[in-house]
Amino acid sequence: MNISTNLKAIDMIKGEILSEIAHLYRTLADYDEIGDYESVTNEIATVIAMDYILARRLGIGYASIDKKISELLGIGEENGHELEIEFSDMSELKKYLKSR
Repeated sequence: MNISTNLKAIDMIKGEILSEIAHLYRTLADYDEIGDYESVTNEIATVIAMDYILARRLGIGYASIDKKISELLGIGEENGHELEIEFSDMSELKKYLKSR
């Protein structure tokens, strides 16, 4: 694949990520009244998938992303991130990622 085609794909992916994040924020603004779990799930999953695809386009392997996420979660645990202290979010996600 040539460089210009790859750059076009990267720009397209970045646009899709931003668009999905905007959709997610709009959905969450009304979430208390609507509780639209399906839309929120779809939007979050799309952002995550597109982030992995963007990483691949930038020459970063999927396994590298998974490893870095695990490292960052470990740092959050060790440094007493507020989400870890209050809710154990970092350790729970790290445990889930390790089990799959």
